[in-house]
Amino acid sequence: MAEADGITQQMQASSDRFRFEPDMSTVSLAAFQDVSPTPLTEAGADGFVSQDQSGNDPRDFTTKFMPYFRHMELGNDVEIDELVAFAFIAFTPRFGMTFEWPLLSSIDPSSALPPGFGTGRATGMGDTILRFFYRPEALEWSFMGEKNFSIMPLVEFTLPTATDDIIGGDVFIISPGFVAVFDAPVKEPPFGLGFFAMMNFLDLSAYRGETPAGAPPPSRLQAGQSVTRFRGRWFWMQPISKPTPEFSILDLSGLYFMLEMQPIYDFIESDFDLWIGTEFGKIIKPGLVFYAKPGWGIDPDPEDREFTFECGMRYFF
Repeated sequence: MAEADGITQQMQASSDRFRFEPDMSTVSLAAFQDVSPTPLTEAGADGFVSQDQSGNDPRDFTTKFMPYFRHMELGNDVEIDELVAFAFIAFTPRFGMTFEWPLLSSIDPSSALPPGFGTGRATGMGDTILRFFYRPEALEWSFMGEKNFSIMPLVEFTLPTATDDIIGGDVFIISPGFVAVFDAPVKEPPFGLGFFAMMNFLDLSAYRGETPAGAPPPSRLQAGQSVTRFRGRWFWMQPISKPTPEFSILDLSGLYFMLEMQPIYDFIESDFDLWIGTEFGKIIKPGLVFYAKPGWGIDPDPEDREFTFECGMRYFF
């Protein structure tokens, strides 16, 4: 049973490690400015630099609710499903936070256990993530007329709130970082309407739960183990068609595409992983977006993401 307990522990932090793929996937859509869907008067008076209607631009400090469902398949055939309440709350036009609360997480680690051992499916609430953004005016620059380049410091906290150790990581993680966002350096549409963002984190474990007796040597997916890793979310957002001010679902208006890369380097294990996702979205009406995002791990290890699928909505307040 010691062997089974140890292997089970290696699955405990799977959902925590890959929690961030959706998180603030956001971009600047200058082409959408004339539709004015969201109440940005106050923000505009404070040097607001984006009128994004997709909900993807880190510079867009507009309060919005962004729930999503995510399915993940790891290289060892373990499958994880999550239903997450995700939102951005703007305290001021230049300071805000996101929270990710996995209301329902489900994982069955049986396929990663030796024959004859099986823990069954674990279901419950996952770890909660708080992320704080600050957009200082001193770190904003203009180029090519109306183009913008911004650097924003941020800090993320991962709270070990999971109701089952198999679902969460049992680690309190502090992740300082920054995001650099800049409009595409092209004047003419369609490519002149896109933007690039590079979100970067350094994950550091501040508190670790106890590793059960009989557990195998530390694994980077084992609950309660030290965390020291670089984590990136780099993406390119490209609008495809202009949205309309009216409700539209069965036409080609308001479409956009986003390519995302998530490089991860684990300093403890000296291991590099890469995940690539493609988000396809539609602005149904001003302030309401639906999207789907399939993703693939590049040459994944057994405990890394092999395939993911996420779908959700974004509602602007």
